[in-house]
Amino acid sequence: MKQEVPTLCVPDDEKSCFGCCPPIRPPGYEHVQYKNFIRRILRENTACFDRKATDIVPITGFSCWAMGYLDRDYKLVGCLLHPAQNNGVDLRFRVAYGDKCRRESCLQATIFSALSLPEKRFWLHLADGLDSFSYSSKSINPLFHLIMWGTNILQAVYSSESPAVFTRESFRDVYPVFSSRILPRAAAYLINRIVGTDKVHLLKSEAFKKEFEDFFHELSVSLKKQLLPQQQGLFVHLLDMDHDFLDFLRLAIPVSRITLQHAISIKENVDERVEAFASNFQ
Repeated sequence: MKQEVPTLCVPDDEKSCFGCCPPIRPPGYEHVQYKNFIRRILRENTACFDRKATDIVPITGFSCWAMGYLDRDYKLVGCLLHPAQNNGVDLRFRVAYGDKCRRESCLQATIFSALSLPEKRFWLHLADGLDSFSYSSKSINPLFHLIMWGTNILQAVYSSESPAVFTRESFRDVYPVFSSRILPRAAAYLINRIVGTDKVHLLKSEAFKKEFEDFFHELSVSLKKQLLPQQQGLFVHLLDMDHDFLDFLRLAIPVSRITLQHAISIKENVDERVEAFASNFQ
């Protein structure tokens, strides 16, 4: 039976995400390349797991002995020590990995959690047919990329399209902007100000995609020239400003430190240029 309120980690009874579990793999690791090998390890871990044990067994290497199958059909992969699997009792202390296992989550999961139940189900259709291995892969599961455009854009598209159901292929065809090679987190601030809630149709235009990419690159280059050499001040993520704008500063220019006054000045400049660019589209 499917969950009443799906999460990004466990969207339904066909798949789960274990991309950050255990959180000790090297950057760029792609577990789907070792699918058969990992399947065997997961079955062994599940068969050997003793739910009554309380001894501490540290993780070694890149494989966690407590990661296994959560269902009898060997579809859902996850932590056997998680409180959801043990009547609310958290046994993750047994892997001796500090609090990291409890903290570990991805930004995509945080953004997804802010969506309403109908919105979640709308976007999860793009992962229909994926198993846990493919769903956990950032190169295969389109949600890892799409969600980073931010809650506002996800909600705007849902409002425009619901109750339509898209496949991964049909969504790419209808919304070419989301296939852009621009890092979504770096461009979310700009796209949100341009599209808002009443210009979702722009996201369906190949012409708009090309013009937006050109605008993004021109804006980034011009701001980078203004900000060299590196500014003094606070680390960008610590500033009390719009988080999407701070991501733009950090990732699009990029700049790591800046004063609040300078950041506000740049934001005013960016907003003016965005408004001028957006005025070209109706």
